[in-house]
Amino acid sequence: MASESSQSLWSRDFVINLLVAHLLLAGFFSLFMVVPGFIDKLGGKEWEIGVIIATFGLAGVIFRPMAGKWILKSGPKRVIMFGILIFVGTTVLYIPLPSEWWIVPVRMAQGVGLAIAPVATSTVVANLAPESRRGEGMSYMGNSISIAQLYAPPIGFFIADSFSFSLAFIVASAVALVSFFVCLTMSDSRTRMPITPQNENEMSDAPFISRAAIFPTLIFLTYAFTMAPVSTFLPMLSDVRELGVNPGFYFTILSGMTMLTTLVSGRIADKFGRSAVIIPGLTLVSVAMFMLSGSFTSGMFFGAAFFHGVGYGLIYPGINSLVIDRVPANERGSAIGTLQQAWDIGASGGNFIVGPIIGALGVGSAFVVVGAGVATGVVGFITGNRKSKNFS
Repeated sequence: MASESSQSLWSRDFVINLLVAHLLLAGFFSLFMVVPGFIDKLGGKEWEIGVIIATFGLAGVIFRPMAGKWILKSGPKRVIMFGILIFVGTTVLYIPLPSEWWIVPVRMAQGVGLAIAPVATSTVVANLAPESRRGEGMSYMGNSISIAQLYAPPIGFFIADSFSFSLAFIVASAVALVSFFVCLTMSDSRTRMPITPQNENEMSDAPFISRAAIFPTLIFLTYAFTMAPVSTFLPMLSDVRELGVNPGFYFTILSGMTMLTTLVSGRIADKFGRSAVIIPGLTLVSVAMFMLSGSFTSGMFFGAAFFHGVGYGLIYPGINSLVIDRVPANERGSAIGTLQQAWDIGASGGNFIVGPIIGALGVGSAFVVVGAGVATGVVGFITGNRKSKNFS
């Protein structure tokens, strides 16, 4: 039985799906340090940077709930390919923009592609991984994403700083386009949810919002909120505090520690329950945010990245597996879509909140706010966990 589980996890389509997710997110992550600088180049003010970046998530709030239905009807492969093409096309549209507010419609359109494709790649993992190794399977997906985050932000920053913003956008688009061609080699039929006599009647429809996924999504939202200032204002923090570092290397350390942590966190979640990784993960991320707020040295700055990476490495497989555990097969795409809306509301939409806060109180204040938010998530999860055994 163990050998069968191993073979069914490491199938050809499982590996291809990891590679597709890696390449697409590498293109996206390379823009983390690029877009804020591009807005600044076009004349955007501090508060405008936060607001413009936040519009990325507005499209996700609308389209991500639809992804579950599309995945169930058309299959995850087609949804992945459609999302990739949207991202590729919109990324090159940055190049001719004449002013900062023209970025808004491009960001929103780009957000559609990044709203639906990751839902589909995560659904493929849920469909292919054996139930007993679901946390482990999700941890490998997390690692494929973390590897992209390891190198893409500093490379994107280097290209924009050393050459041009236009070249940075072209490279990001080209890397994502490679993922499209890789996706062509993935099986459509094998990555769909298998239809059995037990679930045949269930497979006809999926909800827009998975009710069973709402509680985990609210908890994950407290983490996603931290990524609003992290993905947008680290260059400003580095400049204001005169740290003298490439802020893209924060993501290198974050991703490196996430990768190392997920080598064991998925198995821990499978063996001891999801809360065994979610609670300490959220706690470490909260610590990291308070460290960033007080970072006046490069050591403190990169120390925060260390704790952030370990924390996210614990959270990712636990929260994704928890969501899949709680829903029937036909709701997997919808449940993942519901969970990933936390990125739209927290990581992108959170800039509507932290942007004005930074403008009024300074860049360090934003990290205090999001650090307190994650601490609230710890309390909320523990409270909810006591009320239902299903949360374990």
